[in-house]
Amino acid sequence: MTTRIEDNFRKADRTHLAKRGVHSVTDLLRFFPRRYLVPGERTELGDLPLGETAIIQAEVIRVETRRMKQRKGTITEVVVHDGKQSMKIAFFNQYWLEKSLKPGLTVVFGGKVESFRGQLTLASPVWLNRTEDDHEWTPEDLNSPFPIYPAVKGIAQSRLWSSIKTLLTVAGDEEFADPLPKGLRETFELPDLRTALEDMHRPRKIEDVERARLRWKWEEALALQTEFASRKATLAAEKATPLLTQGAKSQRFDDDLPFTLTASQVRVGEEIAEDMAADRPMHRLLHGDVGSGKTLVALRAMLTAVDSGAQAAMLAPTEVLAAQHYHSIQSLLHEQMALSPLLSDDDQVTVALMTGSMPAKERRGLALDLVAGNIDIVVGTHALLSESTMFAALGLIVVDEQHRFGVEQREAMRAKGGETTPHTLVMSATPIPRTVAMTVFADLDISTLDEMPAGPKDIATHVVPIVEQPAWYARVRELMRQTVEDERGVFVVFPRIEPMDIEDPESGEVLGQKQGIEDITRKLQETPELAGKKFGLLHGRMSAAEKDRVLADFDRGDIEILVSTTVIEVGVDVARATMMVIIEAENFGVAQLHQLRGRVGRDGSSAMCFLLTEMSETDESYGRLQAVAQTLDGFTLAEYDLDARGEGDVLSGSQWGGSSLRHLSILRDSEIVAEAKKIAEQIVAVDPTLEAVPALKAFIRRVLPEDDAHFIEAG
Repeated sequence: MTTRIEDNFRKADRTHLAKRGVHSVTDLLRFFPRRYLVPGERTELGDLPLGETAIIQAEVIRVETRRMKQRKGTITEVVVHDGKQSMKIAFFNQYWLEKSLKPGLTVVFGGKVESFRGQLTLASPVWLNRTEDDHEWTPEDLNSPFPIYPAVKGIAQSRLWSSIKTLLTVAGDEEFADPLPKGLRETFELPDLRTALEDMHRPRKIEDVERARLRWKWEEALALQTEFASRKATLAAEKATPLLTQGAKSQRFDDDLPFTLTASQVRVGEEIAEDMAADRPMHRLLHGDVGSGKTLVALRAMLTAVDSGAQAAMLAPTEVLAAQHYHSIQSLLHEQMALSPLLSDDDQVTVALMTGSMPAKERRGLALDLVAGNIDIVVGTHALLSESTMFAALGLIVVDEQHRFGVEQREAMRAKGGETTPHTLVMSATPIPRTVAMTVFADLDISTLDEMPAGPKDIATHVVPIVEQPAWYARVRELMRQTVEDERGVFVVFPRIEPMDIEDPESGEVLGQKQGIEDITRKLQETPELAGKKFGLLHGRMSAAEKDRVLADFDRGDIEILVSTTVIEVGVDVARATMMVIIEAENFGVAQLHQLRGRVGRDGSSAMCFLLTEMSETDESYGRLQAVAQTLDGFTLAEYDLDARGEGDVLSGSQWGGSSLRHLSILRDSEIVAEAKKIAEQIVAVDPTLEAVPALKAFIRRVLPEDDAHFIEAG
């Protein structure tokens, strides 16, 4: 008979469990303790070791609850006695315990032994044997690690533990179907699933827990690598139209380039060309530092597709970014870009921009040109994904900012290739540490641009603590004035559109307000150094047309100082901008600061970037800003960010999204990941659909949901 969570918890409890991600028996069995109380031998109250964790068994003598004098809340003091000595133990804001902790009751408490006013007590005590049938704990119970679970409203720790112990005994065999093949477990001395669950929930020694934790890492590593191996196998089985390595259009483009390609761009171009010449679809990731020439490399690939009689599509996440790519391609092609499909020479290229905000009539006309084959390259947003957008012969898809597109969206584009699958080139806006790339992008072949076209950039970066050094801020404004008078542009980046309340973290009381983007713009305009200068404003709530107009004005010099949110982070290319001022820089991540800084000095000119912060030099975030200031190498900063914050922070949300990976560490577990990759490839080679390993297949879907735009594409 199937065991159900409804058989163990009432509806209200299930609601609270659901908030913790527990919806089923499987979820509950994998709801692991956040820590363990690890006691020593049973010790009398008078001999408890100060500073160590202890579990005591004693009789309740007296209980009293009173309100605290110095702060809000209650304190419940429990006096217990073990037959020789008494101890007073305090529970804060748990007044309801007084109803249950009756004199004469035998209790088991756990906690760290501390001294308070000369008397021993337990800090952060936990009542362990709080069940309906309180019992005497055996020496084995008292000397085993005791699990402490994440708090679930309305469910006592002991009741949660008791329910899980019961499920371990009565749950059906389907709950213990093992995702790890037996041979793998034996080779690496890993416990089977049932044993590992027992080790987590009722270990006899802490080594049992560590053994089980190693197994969970292996589970996730194998699930991740099997999913990637499966994707690669699926792609390998698909057919693509081979594309020429070079033709008239791509040859003219290369001949007309006013500069020499870097060795890195040549190498990456050859890797892409080799993939596109095959009869299986390319599935390649292109990444490199800010300004390394990713758009140029992608355009050369698209021209190769066009020379082969195919069309190319570039998919961007926002209209601003799509428009920027369109204008960049227009600039790179120059006279090679045809004025219209009807006025096109043999070596010219027709390029179009498709966005959701286009007038319906214009969009319908563009759609007709696409399906008729009159458009060679189309740059667009999600509008390209609509069913009404069809292609005559889609041969190559370039996806920019890949983490903002889900699996389904990528597949919607791929399905537009007709009988064959289009080649796919995925561009990442930021450098990716090798350790991350090997794990997170294991289903993609990887090309890295590791040279800068004009050599190392010259962007002098400085951290400005405006509270401790207010004169420095005045100097920054003076440099802004000088930059404007030299007919160069200044970016000012600010993290908020609207003002934001400053609240007391304890009371929630509003203490003040942080300014919004219009406030900071007005304050800058009113400073003596910048009075009379031409300011502009750019943020995400403006329409695409408004954004384009503002950027065009800034590019022409009609706007001298552009105050913006992070909408300029990626893709914005204004050659005349040579100064960047980032206000409240501590609110931005390392990669984001590096991306923003990359918006200046785009024409090779010397540039300046100032990171303004109210933090002191002793603050942790100040060190992060200094790291950005000390190097212009995006790969070095990516490694720094990974080391400083760990992949749990670096990869969560924007890159890992809905993934349920909880135990695997890319930094610490690289050997496990590498071994899991070999085993995953062996499994998929003999069983591509995973029919012979149903438990592994089910676990992959649990950890990496099919319908989620998960770790690679989420955002």
